[in-house]
Amino acid sequence: MRFPLVICLALLILVTSSDVGASPIVGASANTLPEGEFMLDAWFLWRDFTWEYEDSEQFWSTLPTTDTRTGASLMPRLYYGLNDRLTLRIGVPLEDRYSEIFADGDPDDEPQSSSSTGFGDLVFDPKILLYEENEGDQRVSAIVGVRVPTGDVDAGLSDGSTDVVVGAAATQRSGDVAAHLCVTHWFNGTDDTGFDVRDQWIGTLTLETKVDEGWTLLWEAKAYASSQSSTYRRVYACPGLMWSGDRMSIGLSAMVSAYRRGGLGYSTHDFDWAPFVRIYYRFF
Repeated sequence: MRFPLVICLALLILVTSSDVGASPIVGASANTLPEGEFMLDAWFLWRDFTWEYEDSEQFWSTLPTTDTRTGASLMPRLYYGLNDRLTLRIGVPLEDRYSEIFADGDPDDEPQSSSSTGFGDLVFDPKILLYEENEGDQRVSAIVGVRVPTGDVDAGLSDGSTDVVVGAAATQRSGDVAAHLCVTHWFNGTDDTGFDVRDQWIGTLTLETKVDEGWTLLWEAKAYASSQSSTYRRVYACPGLMWSGDRMSIGLSAMVSAYRRGGLGYSTHDFDWAPFVRIYYRFF
């Protein structure tokens, strides 16, 4: 296995460059920032792929134990409260892809290796607060945005399509418990070859339960769905724990594959589980 050193160093710099502090979860919630304030968040996901989708046969199969395929993403995002109801958000991920394949699964052969690290596609997705009640205990927001192909297509860091996202988020808070629901639909464009990248629904349901001063349990589920040309369904269970100080929050979750059906229409890989790290830092 190969762990992406460049992304690990970037994550370490992000953590050590900030003072200890905390901020509310704004990413998958309906929360927006106060006018004129900034916030920085980042999520990190590392994947050791163990499954491959056979597009011609339309079934999942395990990869040979001799082969290695890994992927990692570090997504820093900057938020700015244009006013109390409109929060701007922009992010550019740092991506890493690596594979080491042995012909016929024979470890005595010379492996075919490939590696690429670089920036992925820029995402700009503002959030608009539509409804607020009981001093923010209930909130509903709209999400609109665009993903621009800034990543290297030849290196596998982008598919070259320009995509539009539309969605909504809702938050309900009561005492030490908060629930967040975020549903978005990606209207994906065509890639550099003219292939129409399938549209996709993405949903996230999060339950925060405070267990002690500064510590919160995270119960989260992520779902992906598409029915364009063929059915594709994925559900992940993501239990985790978050620590919060005055301005920073750091959370660690295990992203576990709970359900899958179909593939993406081209050769892709699945994984059984993956570590998922998130960091929030607010400048107010």
